[in-house]
Amino acid sequence: MWSGLFLVFLFVVQTKSLSVRADDRPQTSGPDGETAKTDILRQLLNQETIIRMGLDKKVHDLVKDVVKMKRNVDNMKKIIVTTNRDLLDAKNEIAAIKKENSILKTECQVQSNVTSYLYDNIRLAKNSIKQYQRTQIELSSAVASLEVFRKNMSLLDGYVEKSNVGFTVGVLSSNFPSLSNDIVLFNYVITNTGLSYNTKTGKFNAPKSGTYVFFVTAVSSYNNTLSFNIVYNGTSKVRTYSDESAPYQTGTNLVVLVLDKGDSVWVSRGHDKLFTTFKNIPLTTFSGFLL
Repeated sequence: MWSGLFLVFLFVVQTKSLSVRADDRPQTSGPDGETAKTDILRQLLNQETIIRMGLDKKVHDLVKDVVKMKRNVDNMKKIIVTTNRDLLDAKNEIAAIKKENSILKTECQVQSNVTSYLYDNIRLAKNSIKQYQRTQIELSSAVASLEVFRKNMSLLDGYVEKSNVGFTVGVLSSNFPSLSNDIVLFNYVITNTGLSYNTKTGKFNAPKSGTYVFFVTAVSSYNNTLSFNIVYNGTSKVRTYSDESAPYQTGTNLVVLVLDKGDSVWVSRGHDKLFTTFKNIPLTTFSGFLL
């Protein structure tokens, strides 16, 4: 645009120069002089017409360029407004996403806390169930042992009345005492008619010759192996056995022996794991009587 204006300016200066030169020429009179003036005027008019046409075109082009530039500026403004609006929408959307993420994080934390709480409660419930089952097993074994003990006592009492020789002894501690040669010392006396069982030596000494019945009951501690032997003068005759396949197993055995006066019978250990007691009532006992 500015280059066009500069060209117009140069053209006008050139025209003025021509006019000055024409004025500096010596004027002539006559027909020839008039003709020369006419030619000069005609040339000047032609040049003016050309200049005007050129200026009109340049002005028209300038106007078109200004209009185009204005249109471009308007379009740019619209684009800027649209872009600003999009940026604002994007900022609002980002803020909404951040808020939603914060809410989700809070919910996840709450869910994690609830899951941890439920897991702890489930673990406590499982432990309680295991403890309850263990207690039930222990009580069932204790009841069964007490029932066996009651029957043995009834049987023993019937024979003791006739023979006047009989005993039932037990232990109350799971760490049972024993003497040398693994003789189990039953130091809790329930019945000892005739004082034939010696609580210091752990042996029954026959006060007279005859046929005797001996019975031993042993309840193992939780998931432990336990076995007892009934020994006659140093020879094992029968054995109880409680394995570790299930908790609180009861092992029992009975033997009938023909004894001479002074013979000895006692109980020795096989497997020396712990056995069970129940509220100061012996579950592991040793009994004998004369038929």
